[in-house]
Amino acid sequence: MEIAAAPIRSLPGLAAGIRQTDRFALPVSVASLFEKSPLVPVYQIEEGTVEREISAAAETIGVVADKLRRLVSAYGEWRTFDAPAYFDLYPEQTALLLHISERVSTVHVTFYADLLLPAFRRTERVWAEEFFPAYQAASPFTRPGKRSSVYNEHFAEMDQPKLLAYWERLWAVVNGTRQILSDDIGFLASSGGSDERNRWRASWPTHPAAGLDARLLPALDTVPTVTLTMIFPLPIHRQSGRLRRLRRMWERRQQRRR
Repeated sequence: MEIAAAPIRSLPGLAAGIRQTDRFALPVSVASLFEKSPLVPVYQIEEGTVEREISAAAETIGVVADKLRRLVSAYGEWRTFDAPAYFDLYPEQTALLLHISERVSTVHVTFYADLLLPAFRRTERVWAEEFFPAYQAASPFTRPGKRSSVYNEHFAEMDQPKLLAYWERLWAVVNGTRQILSDDIGFLASSGGSDERNRWRASWPTHPAAGLDARLLPALDTVPTVTLTMIFPLPIHRQSGRLRRLRRMWERRQQRRR
């Protein structure tokens, strides 16, 4: 049964997509959509060696964590919060990088910072646009009494090793970035790794796609991410039903006085 492809904007999401390559509907690369508009310099992470990307990523994600910290006080100053203006992003980039949910009395913000990493976008794009269709062409991988097809051989010799190389570099970049930020109070306060892994947890009990290298199938709790989250009180004047709640509180106080 095909699984509708949810937007993959984090390393845990990509790990879930890879292990379900045999069941996902044909994905649209989020990285390709994201790169249609240029990022402002503050979000641009320099490519190059792994070490250079790690250093640039740590600096950029530190800036994002600070923006989220300041958002706690700034949010209430907007009659209608303008996320593209606040974060200095194009609307289409904002839709991919951010998820903002206003609840009864709180605001929940998720910033998918993995998507800022060149290593992530390259790996996600290779999975969606090259690895995925190659896997479909090569499957099934077990053909009793038959020789491997040219698609099987190409997948084993070219497509899977290419994705694996990008995958291992991506892990190195994310882990290295997290290590640099391990003393950054802003990053630690907004680190959303647990929430993001939990969002994809349902993908792990099922059997992974056949024919995949074990290194592409990590345990969920080991998958790193630089996804950021922030939860803060919704400004009182924006809370739905505020007057109704205040009236109930007043009525309860009046009843106690009697």
